[in-house]
Amino acid sequence: MLNRINKNEGVISLLGLVLTITTFFLSDQKLWAAGIFVLTILIVLGFHLRERGQPKKFSHVQQMAKILFIDDKDCQIVTSLRRNNFDVRKIDDVLSLVADPDIQWSNIIFVDYKDVGKKLFGKKEGLGLISELKRIYGTGKRYVIYSSIQDFDGLVEFPYIRKNASYDEFISLITAEVTKL
Repeated sequence: MLNRINKNEGVISLLGLVLTITTFFLSDQKLWAAGIFVLTILIVLGFHLRERGQPKKFSHVQQMAKILFIDDKDCQIVTSLRRNNFDVRKIDDVLSLVADPDIQWSNIIFVDYKDVGKKLFGKKEGLGLISELKRIYGTGKRYVIYSSIQDFDGLVEFPYIRKNASYDEFISLITAEVTKL
């Protein structure tokens, strides 16, 4: 919890603690000291809860996100994310859902809709792959359909992003998915 308190909040906490200790030892009314101590704890807890409600900082998102792209074609966004200090891997397809080290490593998986997962799921392709990944790994990972074929909004249970989406759109989606981990 202490690493979440900024410098000003730390100073306020320290002053409250000094005031509590001083009041406790110099006063006959120990109840005042206990009250000040409880008030200090509530203030620190309030700062902590306020920060939890705020969106994650970009550096925190970069540290938390372990992004895997499953796509049979080159992905320019992979290069852009790597250049901006994201931990990103790309594979062409998956041959084993349980034994693949890249899948086990990742916590956000972008799955192309077309031409991946054919060997395992036939005509279902990427949708079969992403559904099976979720069945196996559950909510410990986040799954995103990544395609230029069509818009999936509202058609499936997974978030969707176009392959030609802007870098900012990818960052926004990654940030939203990291907060759900």
